[in-house]
Amino acid sequence: MIRTLALIAALLLAMPAAAAQLRVEGTRFLLDIAPGRTLASEQLVGAVFDMVTPEGEMARVRIDGTSIAVDAKGVVLHDLKVEGDDGQWHPMCEADAQGRRAAFPMAGRWDGQKFIAEKDKWFLTCTSGSQAKCLLWGYDPWGFGPKGTPLAAYYQACQHLVRADYDGRGNAHTRDGTGIDIWDEIGVQAADTVNDPAYLFEAGWGPDGAVCVAKTRWAGLLPLATLLASAPRLKAAPCDLAEARRRGGLIFNRSRVEQ
Repeated sequence: MIRTLALIAALLLAMPAAAAQLRVEGTRFLLDIAPGRTLASEQLVGAVFDMVTPEGEMARVRIDGTSIAVDAKGVVLHDLKVEGDDGQWHPMCEADAQGRRAAFPMAGRWDGQKFIAEKDKWFLTCTSGSQAKCLLWGYDPWGFGPKGTPLAAYYQACQHLVRADYDGRGNAHTRDGTGIDIWDEIGVQAADTVNDPAYLFEAGWGPDGAVCVAKTRWAGLLPLATLLASAPRLKAAPCDLAEARRRGGLIFNRSRVEQ
Protein backbone atom coordinates (compact mmCIF):
# COMPACT_ATOMS: atom_id res chain seq x y z
CA MET A 1 0.00 0.00 0.00
CA ILE A 2 1.35 3.42 -0.93
CA ARG A 3 -0.12 6.74 0.09
CA THR A 4 0.17 9.78 -2.14
CA LEU A 5 1.53 12.99 -0.64
CA ALA A 6 2.10 15.23 -3.65
CA LEU A 7 1.61 15.28 -7.40
CA ILE A 8 4.89 16.26 -9.02
CA ALA A 9 3.86 16.07 -12.67
CA ALA A 10 0.64 15.41 -14.54
CA LEU A 11 0.55 15.29 -18.29
CA LEU A 12 3.12 18.08 -18.44
CA LEU A 13 0.54 20.61 -17.21
CA ALA A 14 1.87 24.15 -17.36
CA MET A 15 0.99 24.86 -13.74
CA PRO A 16 2.55 24.38 -10.30
CA ALA A 17 1.97 20.89 -8.88
CA ALA A 18 0.74 22.46 -5.64
CA ALA A 19 -2.16 24.08 -7.52
CA ALA A 20 -3.55 20.69 -8.54
CA GLN A 21 -5.77 18.84 -6.08
CA LEU A 22 -5.78 15.06 -6.34
CA ARG A 23 -8.65 13.01 -4.94
CA VAL A 24 -10.28 9.62 -5.42
CA GLU A 25 -13.82 8.76 -6.39
CA GLY A 26 -14.70 5.08 -6.62
CA THR A 27 -11.56 3.56 -8.15
CA ARG A 28 -10.59 6.60 -10.22
CA PHE A 29 -8.17 9.41 -9.62
CA LEU A 30 -9.66 12.86 -10.10
CA LEU A 31 -7.28 15.78 -10.53
CA ASP A 32 -8.89 19.18 -10.06
CA ILE A 33 -6.70 21.57 -12.04
CA ALA A 34 -8.97 24.61 -12.20
CA PRO A 35 -12.51 25.58 -11.21
CA GLY A 36 -14.78 23.41 -13.32
CA ARG A 37 -11.91 21.48 -14.87
CA THR A 38 -11.10 17.95 -13.67
CA LEU A 39 -9.03 15.19 -15.21
CA ALA A 40 -9.89 11.55 -14.50
CA SER A 41 -7.53 8.55 -14.44
CA GLU A 42 -8.04 7.87 -18.14
CA GLN A 43 -6.73 11.38 -18.88
CA LEU A 44 -3.81 11.06 -16.48
CA VAL A 45 -1.85 8.38 -18.34
CA GLY A 46 1.77 9.51 -18.12
CA ALA A 47 1.31 11.25 -14.76
CA VAL A 48 4.08 10.74 -12.22
CA PHE A 49 3.40 10.87 -8.49
CA ASP A 50 5.71 11.49 -5.58
CA MET A 51 4.77 8.83 -3.03
CA VAL A 52 5.60 7.78 0.49
CA THR A 53 5.38 4.08 1.40
CA PRO A 54 4.09 2.88 4.80
CA GLU A 55 7.74 2.31 5.70
CA GLY A 56 8.38 6.04 5.16
CA GLU A 57 10.41 5.61 1.99
CA MET A 58 9.96 7.85 -1.06
CA ALA A 59 8.87 6.36 -4.36
CA ARG A 60 7.89 7.69 -7.77
CA VAL A 61 4.93 6.02 -9.44
CA ARG A 62 3.75 6.53 -13.02
CA ILE A 63 0.34 5.77 -14.52
CA ASP A 64 1.06 3.86 -17.72
CA GLY A 65 -2.51 3.00 -18.64
CA THR A 66 -6.04 2.25 -17.50
CA SER A 67 -8.71 -0.33 -18.30
CA ILE A 68 -12.07 -1.45 -16.96
CA ALA A 69 -12.11 -4.69 -14.95
CA VAL A 70 -14.11 -7.43 -16.66
CA ASP A 71 -14.85 -9.15 -13.34
CA ALA A 72 -16.20 -6.14 -11.44
CA LYS A 73 -18.55 -3.51 -12.81
CA GLY A 74 -17.10 -0.02 -12.91
CA VAL A 75 -13.69 -0.80 -11.38
CA VAL A 76 -10.91 1.10 -13.14
CA LEU A 77 -7.65 -0.82 -13.23
CA HIS A 78 -4.40 1.13 -13.39
CA ASP A 79 -1.11 -0.02 -14.88
CA LEU A 80 1.33 1.50 -12.39
CA LYS A 81 5.10 1.51 -12.61
CA VAL A 82 7.60 2.36 -9.87
CA GLU A 83 10.96 3.95 -10.59
CA GLY A 84 13.73 1.69 -9.34
CA ASP A 85 17.22 2.49 -8.10
CA ASP A 86 18.41 1.64 -11.59
CA GLY A 87 16.36 4.52 -13.03
CA GLN A 88 14.06 2.09 -14.85
CA TRP A 89 10.30 1.76 -14.39
CA HIS A 90 9.08 -1.56 -12.96
CA PRO A 91 5.55 -2.92 -12.32
CA MET A 92 4.32 -1.86 -8.91
CA CYS A 93 2.19 -4.98 -8.43
CA GLU A 94 2.70 -8.71 -8.41
CA ALA A 95 0.58 -10.67 -10.89
CA ASP A 96 -2.84 -11.76 -9.63
CA ALA A 97 -4.61 -15.05 -10.44
CA GLN A 98 -5.57 -13.66 -13.84
CA GLY A 99 -2.05 -12.52 -14.63
CA ARG A 100 -2.85 -8.83 -14.15
CA ARG A 101 -0.32 -6.50 -12.59
CA ALA A 102 -2.92 -3.86 -11.86
CA ALA A 103 -3.93 -1.53 -9.06
CA PHE A 104 -6.49 1.08 -8.23
CA PRO A 105 -7.01 3.77 -5.60
CA MET A 106 -9.62 3.52 -2.85
CA ALA A 107 -10.88 6.23 -0.54
CA GLY A 108 -10.18 5.56 3.13
CA ARG A 109 -7.19 4.50 5.17
CA TRP A 110 -5.87 1.61 7.26
CA ASP A 111 -4.86 1.71 10.92
CA GLY A 112 -2.57 -1.26 10.35
CA GLN A 113 -5.30 -3.89 10.39
CA LYS A 114 -8.68 -2.27 9.81
CA PHE A 115 -10.19 -0.11 7.12
CA ILE A 116 -11.19 3.38 8.29
CA ALA A 117 -13.81 5.22 6.23
CA GLU A 118 -12.28 8.66 5.65
CA LYS A 119 -13.09 10.14 2.26
CA ASP A 120 -10.30 12.71 2.37
CA LYS A 121 -7.67 9.93 2.57
CA TRP A 122 -6.90 7.22 0.05
CA PHE A 123 -4.55 4.34 -0.66
CA LEU A 124 -3.44 2.21 -3.58
CA THR A 125 -4.13 -1.51 -3.67
CA CYS A 126 -2.93 -4.18 -6.09
CA THR A 127 -5.43 -6.69 -7.49
CA SER A 128 -3.23 -9.46 -6.09
CA GLY A 129 -3.88 -8.24 -2.53
CA SER A 130 -6.78 -8.74 -0.14
CA GLN A 131 -7.80 -5.08 -0.11
CA ALA A 132 -8.48 -5.13 -3.85
CA LYS A 133 -9.81 -8.69 -4.02
CA CYS A 134 -12.64 -7.95 -1.60
CA LEU A 135 -13.77 -4.94 -3.61
CA LEU A 136 -13.53 -6.88 -6.86
CA TRP A 137 -15.71 -9.57 -5.27
CA GLY A 138 -18.38 -6.96 -4.61
CA TYR A 139 -17.67 -5.88 -1.03
CA ASP A 140 -17.24 -2.16 -1.62
CA PRO A 141 -16.75 -0.59 1.84
CA TRP A 142 -18.53 2.55 0.60
CA GLY A 143 -21.34 0.65 -1.10
CA PHE A 144 -24.50 -1.30 -0.41
CA GLY A 145 -25.51 -4.86 -1.24
CA PRO A 146 -28.44 -5.89 -3.47
CA LYS A 147 -30.74 -5.76 -0.43
CA GLY A 148 -29.50 -2.33 0.64
CA THR A 149 -27.13 -3.69 3.31
CA PRO A 150 -24.11 -1.44 4.03
CA LEU A 151 -20.99 -3.34 3.00
CA ALA A 152 -18.32 -1.79 5.24
CA ALA A 153 -18.47 -4.63 7.81
CA TYR A 154 -18.52 -7.22 5.01
CA TYR A 155 -15.42 -5.66 3.46
CA GLN A 156 -13.56 -5.96 6.76
CA ALA A 157 -14.77 -9.54 7.29
CA CYS A 158 -13.54 -10.36 3.79
CA GLN A 159 -10.07 -9.06 4.65
CA HIS A 160 -9.77 -11.61 7.46
CA LEU A 161 -11.22 -14.37 5.27
CA VAL A 162 -8.85 -13.83 2.35
CA ARG A 163 -5.81 -13.88 4.61
CA ALA A 164 -7.07 -16.70 6.86
CA ASP A 165 -6.61 -14.29 9.76
CA TYR A 166 -8.76 -16.36 12.10
CA ASP A 167 -8.20 -14.54 15.36
CA GLY A 168 -8.22 -11.06 13.81
CA ARG A 169 -4.71 -10.22 14.97
CA GLY A 170 -3.43 -9.53 11.48
CA ASN A 171 -1.53 -12.77 10.88
CA ALA A 172 -2.08 -14.56 7.56
CA HIS A 173 -2.28 -18.36 7.41
CA THR A 174 -2.69 -19.08 3.71
CA ARG A 175 -0.73 -19.42 0.50
CA ASP A 176 -1.03 -17.94 -2.96
CA GLY A 177 -3.28 -19.96 -5.23
CA THR A 178 -5.31 -21.51 -2.43
CA GLY A 179 -8.76 -22.67 -3.54
CA ILE A 180 -11.62 -21.21 -1.47
CA ASP A 181 -15.34 -20.74 -2.05
CA ILE A 182 -16.98 -17.74 -0.36
CA TRP A 183 -20.60 -16.69 0.03
CA ASP A 184 -22.89 -14.48 2.03
CA GLU A 185 -26.62 -14.18 2.60
CA ILE A 186 -27.17 -10.67 1.24
CA GLY A 187 -26.78 -11.50 -2.45
CA VAL A 188 -23.21 -10.38 -3.18
CA GLN A 189 -21.51 -13.80 -3.47
CA ALA A 190 -23.09 -17.24 -3.86
CA ALA A 191 -21.62 -20.64 -2.97
CA ASP A 192 -20.26 -22.76 -5.81
CA THR A 193 -19.22 -25.92 -3.95
CA VAL A 194 -22.33 -27.02 -2.05
CA ASN A 195 -22.19 -30.53 -3.50
CA ASP A 196 -18.45 -30.74 -4.06
CA PRO A 197 -16.83 -33.23 -1.64
CA ALA A 198 -13.43 -31.69 -2.37
CA TYR A 199 -14.45 -28.65 -0.29
CA LEU A 200 -15.38 -28.54 3.39
CA PHE A 201 -16.80 -25.76 5.54
CA GLU A 202 -13.93 -23.74 6.98
CA ALA A 203 -15.32 -20.81 8.95
CA GLY A 204 -17.76 -17.98 9.34
CA TRP A 205 -16.31 -14.47 9.37
CA GLY A 206 -17.10 -11.11 10.92
CA PRO A 207 -15.34 -7.73 11.15
CA ASP A 208 -13.05 -8.98 13.94
CA GLY A 209 -12.03 -12.26 12.30
CA ALA A 210 -13.59 -15.70 12.31
CA VAL A 211 -16.63 -16.38 14.51
CA CYS A 212 -15.92 -20.12 14.61
CA VAL A 213 -13.54 -22.41 12.72
CA ALA A 214 -14.22 -25.95 11.52
CA LYS A 215 -10.86 -26.48 9.78
CA THR A 216 -7.83 -24.38 9.03
CA ARG A 217 -7.02 -23.72 5.41
CA TRP A 218 -3.52 -25.15 5.63
CA ALA A 219 -3.02 -27.51 8.55
CA GLY A 220 0.72 -27.39 7.96
CA LEU A 221 0.76 -23.64 8.48
CA LEU A 222 -1.61 -23.62 11.45
CA PRO A 223 -3.08 -26.81 12.94
CA LEU A 224 -6.67 -26.41 14.11
CA ALA A 225 -5.78 -27.55 17.64
CA THR A 226 -3.08 -24.87 17.87
CA LEU A 227 -5.49 -22.17 16.72
CA LEU A 228 -8.25 -23.18 19.13
CA ALA A 229 -5.82 -23.37 22.03
CA SER A 230 -4.71 -19.78 21.37
CA ALA A 231 -8.21 -18.48 20.54
CA PRO A 232 -10.80 -20.52 22.50
CA ARG A 233 -13.64 -18.27 21.33
CA LEU A 234 -13.37 -19.91 17.90
CA LYS A 235 -14.30 -23.35 19.27
CA ALA A 236 -17.70 -24.83 18.40
CA ALA A 237 -19.13 -28.33 18.42
CA PRO A 238 -19.64 -28.30 15.58
CA CYS A 239 -18.64 -25.17 13.72
CA ASP A 240 -21.03 -25.34 10.80
CA LEU A 241 -23.05 -22.83 8.81
CA ALA A 242 -25.87 -22.76 11.36
CA GLU A 243 -23.49 -22.07 14.25
CA ALA A 244 -21.55 -19.46 12.27
CA ARG A 245 -24.84 -17.70 11.50
CA ARG A 246 -25.85 -17.86 15.16
CA ARG A 247 -22.56 -16.21 16.14
CA GLY A 248 -23.11 -13.34 13.72
CA GLY A 249 -21.02 -14.44 10.75
CA LEU A 250 -21.37 -12.21 7.71
CA ILE A 251 -19.37 -14.17 5.15
CA PHE A 252 -18.73 -17.92 5.03
CA ASN A 253 -16.27 -20.08 3.19
CA ARG A 254 -15.29 -23.59 2.23
CA SER A 255 -11.77 -24.63 1.35
CA ARG A 256 -10.32 -27.71 -0.28
CA VAL A 257 -9.96 -30.79 1.87
CA GLU A 258 -6.32 -31.06 0.79
CA GLN A 259 -4.68 -28.06 -0.79
